[in-house]
Amino acid sequence: MTSRFAEPNPGELTRSQSVLCALVADVLRVSDVGIGDGFVALGGDSIIAMQLVSRARKAGLRITVGDVLRHRDIGALAATATTVDTAPAEDNGVGPIVATPVMHWLAERGGPVDTYNQFAVLRTPSTLTEARLTLMVQALLDRHDILRLRLTGTPWALETLPVGAVTAAVRRIDVAGRPEEDLATLVRQESDEARDRLRPREGNVVQAVWFDAGPARQGMLALVVHHLAIDAMSWRVLISDLETAGRELDPVPTSFRRWSETLNAQASAKATLAELPGWLERLRPGAARIGAVDSVPGRDRESRDRCFTLSLPGEFTEPLLTTVPALFNAEINDVLLAGLALAMADWHRRRGTAGDGTVLLNLEGHGRESALADVDLSRTVGWFTSLFPVRLDPGEPDWAEIRSAGPTVGDVVKRVKEQLRAIPDKGVRYGLLRYLNPETAPLLEKAARPEFCFNYLGRHRAADYADWAVMPEYGTGMDDTGSGMPMAHGIEVNAATVDREDGPVLRATWTWAGSMVSEVDTRELAESWFTMLRTLVAHARQPWAGGLTPSDLTLSSLGQNELEEIESELRAF
Repeated sequence: MTSRFAEPNPGELTRSQSVLCALVADVLRVSDVGIGDGFVALGGDSIIAMQLVSRARKAGLRITVGDVLRHRDIGALAATATTVDTAPAEDNGVGPIVATPVMHWLAERGGPVDTYNQFAVLRTPSTLTEARLTLMVQALLDRHDILRLRLTGTPWALETLPVGAVTAAVRRIDVAGRPEEDLATLVRQESDEARDRLRPREGNVVQAVWFDAGPARQGMLALVVHHLAIDAMSWRVLISDLETAGRELDPVPTSFRRWSETLNAQASAKATLAELPGWLERLRPGAARIGAVDSVPGRDRESRDRCFTLSLPGEFTEPLLTTVPALFNAEINDVLLAGLALAMADWHRRRGTAGDGTVLLNLEGHGRESALADVDLSRTVGWFTSLFPVRLDPGEPDWAEIRSAGPTVGDVVKRVKEQLRAIPDKGVRYGLLRYLNPETAPLLEKAARPEFCFNYLGRHRAADYADWAVMPEYGTGMDDTGSGMPMAHGIEVNAATVDREDGPVLRATWTWAGSMVSEVDTRELAESWFTMLRTLVAHARQPWAGGLTPSDLTLSSLGQNELEEIESELRAF
């Protein structure tokens, strides 16, 4: 049952407004948030929006991620909120799991999968004991069915085991007296050994290594989880559960098993089939290529030796997260991908490999799109990631004007924003057509394949000494494959924002396939992307920068040129 909140008395905040202002301030770690402030303008993104939705539901409010990102201020967001009158029931997720699109993608990728994992390193309370930690990890296993995943059969079959069937695997290492800065090598070594202890065919998909620094110092916990059971958003659920210090964990309204069944049921739905022509159009031949014509993605194996990380200083990252998206009523991904489209177009132009002037890439999303089913996924742990192709066309940029941060820069942002918004529901149905529908799968399998993959993982706090805080110096991408797994793309980028005491910093880790592209060329593209992002910031400082795009006006048939003419006339007053 849901119902609208009553209208406020003049000069007073409604409960929904008050609650949402407080929650936005909390998840974004800012103060004095009012109903006129905007979530995106304050630095919010889709992953943090998921956190906000989860906390709002806990406070008795129902909002969606789309609501959070679409409305320009919290007052408008509060007007869409409804009350949640009943507590969610536990959804039993024990039993067979129907493979999801991203699981099919992994199987298609080939190579060994037993050690494919994500890991995070957390600070632990000085008062923690091994017995207490073991109970806490066991509580995670018992509450979240997917952490009891077992891989069976060839080809794969998956199932979740009953509560109590899996015992917490916790290893304690005494590091009392050792300086924290000397522990990095040990943490990496032990995390690798924990990865090698994963046995998904035995139901062992979680390993915990506790670095016990003694009763006077915080320790560290390396959690290693098989990737089939976790993604970036799931980490936030698990960490929140650890912060409860072992108290009774909240129920999980929707199991991963139920979600997997929903995806398979939606694979033949009319709304899904209607998207097929659009995906085939995006995957048409002609886009710029990273490797040679005869290059084969997957020939190279994953290796830590073929990756590097670059950081964009806070003076540029801060406006990229706040000012620039607000000016264009855009999301952070729109801005980052506009800069990437320009960098890739220039990179290909200088090599004579520009093709038809478009760039084709795979984009990763969190995959928890409510458009497929009206279910509550805010407490669900699992691998939800969506992977879908995006064809970006920056037009025919005036490169001299680009370098001077002129109007062409804004034009590209608007073009890319509209191209991304033209993709229905964040691309979540592409995987259904590509892997779950036997009639459409062959058509998409034969289409062009992106050689580039981009993933933005949201914001993380650095220099945070709170108990259970993530230590991003050990990695914010968190993916780790072990040896032998083929690379899925010629170049892969995992980017994340690290919030430091002196401001946010955008960190991007680039990985390349040596048979397709060189390190020199990859670094050139990476540096060009950061150059374009700096250019976007410089452009945003111009008084005439920004503006709406046609998709912002849902009831209007105005084109971009007509819209800009109206905005220009309004500025003249």
